[in-house]
Amino acid sequence: MIAASLALSLGTATLPRYRASDAFVFSDGRVERVVRVKGDIITWSGLTGPTYTRNRNFVVPVLNWRAGRGVGRRTVRGTPAQLWPLDKPRSVRFRVVAETRAKPTAGWRRTATLWTCKTMKPRKVTIKLGTFDTIPVKCDRYSGTTMRLIERLEWDYAPALNHYVQRSAVDYFRSRRTTITLTAALSGPAANQRRLAALSREARRGEGR
Repeated sequence: MIAASLALSLGTATLPRYRASDAFVFSDGRVERVVRVKGDIITWSGLTGPTYTRNRNFVVPVLNWRAGRGVGRRTVRGTPAQLWPLDKPRSVRFRVVAETRAKPTAGWRRTATLWTCKTMKPRKVTIKLGTFDTIPVKCDRYSGTTMRLIERLEWDYAPALNHYVQRSAVDYFRSRRTTITLTAALSGPAANQRRLAALSREARRGEGR
C-alpha cells in the first residue's frame, strides 16, 4: 500500500531537465554546477577545475573529462534511456568503452565494462535537507573481460527536485561503501561561487562530526 500510494504521488518521473546555473551541493562537499545544456548532453563543473560532460540520464557515467594533463572519454553502446520514465519496473543493459591517456603525447588506454540497471520500489528518504518521495535506481558494473562485479551504484531520484537526493556506491575491489546526500539545491543568482563555496565548507564540516 505504501509503495502504491507513493507511486501515485510521484507520477511519471521523466529524465531530469536541467538549466544553466542549476547547482547541487552534497554532504562530502562536492559541488555540481550546470554550465551548459545541449540536448541530452550536460556540461558540468565543480567549484574549481575543468568542466566535464555527461548525459541527462545520471546512470550513464561521465562522457568526457580532464584530470591534470590527462583526458578521458567514454562511448556508450546500448540504450540506457529505456530505463525512463520511472513509472514502472524497468531494467536495461549497456556497454561502456572508456579511453584515457595520461598526457597529450601518450597513447590511449582502452577498457570496457558492462552495466545492468533497474528501477526499484518507490520509497521515502529522509536527509538533512528534508524528506523526499524517491524512486531508487540501482546499477551493477562488471568487468568486460572477467565479468567480475566491480561496483554497485544506487541513486534515490526525487522528481520534486529533478535530481537525486542520495547516492550510494559499493567498490568491491577496495571493499568500501560510500554514501553522499544532497545538502543544497540552488539555481540562478543564488548559485553564485561565493555561496556554493560556503555551502561546500559547511557540508564538509557536517560530515566530519
